[in-house]
Amino acid sequence: MHPAWGLAEVAALGALFVVILWVVGPQVETSRLALGCYWAAVAVWAVTVLWLSPLVLHRDPPRLRGWGRRAPDDPGAFRNAWPAYLAFTAFCAAILLVATAIHDPSFVSRANWRAVGLKLVIYLVYGPIQAMVFFGYLQTRLRTALGMAVGGWALRPLVALSTAGLFALAHTPNWPLAAMVFASGLGWSWLFFARPNVALLGASHAVLGTIVFSLLRLYTRIGPFYAHPQGHIARNAIPGLRALVGDLF
Repeated sequence: MHPAWGLAEVAALGALFVVILWVVGPQVETSRLALGCYWAAVAVWAVTVLWLSPLVLHRDPPRLRGWGRRAPDDPGAFRNAWPAYLAFTAFCAAILLVATAIHDPSFVSRANWRAVGLKLVIYLVYGPIQAMVFFGYLQTRLRTALGMAVGGWALRPLVALSTAGLFALAHTPNWPLAAMVFASGLGWSWLFFARPNVALLGASHAVLGTIVFSLLRLYTRIGPFYAHPQGHIARNAIPGLRALVGDLF
């Protein structure tokens, strides 16, 4: 399939995301039909991102999409990519911890470390999912489509800006979070362009996201649930999650 069709895929999945988040999402708590629509959309996203788009329509190689079997000398292979992801994560974590210490000098004694650990566990599941969607899929589609019109040194910054911008837009109207997501998204996208690895990026996301929520205490809710955490889709769609995590979003 022609790479330009990837932009149509992104637009279609993006429109579905907006509808599910803003229209269907607030009704999941009380409507079985809305709940069914939510899980149907999840199935569509999963099939498209994991199989239909990368393996059937575009046949993306693992070295481009950031997952799957790859050669030992692949720049994105775990043994070649982990130092770069570790350095980026440590750098960002240091900045976040300094900001946390300025905001609350006694955060170490005040922190609920059980909640911190629980949030990290949740993010170790959710972080790789976001990495797969926004970088393994979205960035790959943008890279192959934009690569037809832009070449040389300009492609990497354009792909990074586009990916980070869409990544941040998905986190509105939580504007403080969206700003942080844009900054981290630029770094992740720039790194992923050279060393694509969904698992490592997901782990980086998990660590930084946990610090942002549990220590810096910035809510990570988005969409209509930014002001109404009791209606959060995940809390109402996943059995037992509400009792486990409460408002840990």
